[in-house]
Amino acid sequence: MVVLPGRTELPRRRALQVELSQLGALAEAQLSDAITAFERRDVALARQAIADDARVDDAHRLIEAEAIAMLSEERLDALGVREAVAAIKVAGDLERVGDLAKNVAKRTLVLSEEPKALAVASGVAGMGRQSLLQLSNVLDAFSGRNVEVARAVWGADDNIDELYNSLFNETLQAMMRDAAQVNACTHLVFISKNFERVGDHATNIAEALYMLVTGKALTNDRPKGDETPMTIVSRPGEAASTDQ
Repeated sequence: MVVLPGRTELPRRRALQVELSQLGALAEAQLSDAITAFERRDVALARQAIADDARVDDAHRLIEAEAIAMLSEERLDALGVREAVAAIKVAGDLERVGDLAKNVAKRTLVLSEEPKALAVASGVAGMGRQSLLQLSNVLDAFSGRNVEVARAVWGADDNIDELYNSLFNETLQAMMRDAAQVNACTHLVFISKNFERVGDHATNIAEALYMLVTGKALTNDRPKGDETPMTIVSRPGEAASTDQ
């Protein structure tokens, strides 16, 4: 049994669901704060997003321990086993989202020292908002056990990948035009990659939900459109190409 702050004792399976929902809310809020801090160059909010990662880590550890205890100490039906396994997987993905949000916030502190924001930063922020929407949608789907919404999130990951591909090239082009922007642009590349990874974790959660509800894995090829490892960046004014 688990005792939650301000609550009476709950059966372990129900308590695990509540704690997972709380962790999702924490990770979503941390990511939202990191994005807002990046958009506004808000140093105080960036530091708060960094500090909040400790709460996400603590919640992750608690859920993992409870799920393992549930698997080892209780006689579970098939659904109960899937619930415990899904909790471990989803909590791990949410912990990583927290790490990515913290990284965005740390890089925001560096970018706040730059004399002005780069034009490409608005596109990176937009990508961040898209990744946050994906996370929010899949968490709502998980709470409601909505497989159709989960499949929609799973299928939309290539949209974030396409944004990342475009921003990657645009940012590198900015570096080539002005060497003074190399430091800021490097941080922007990493921030956009962080947002692309958030989309991947949202996709992981969608897959975990599908397995939880149906007992089956998604059988289609997982959408993955990150082309940056094969991108050849051209000089400004020339078209970029992708090595096929």
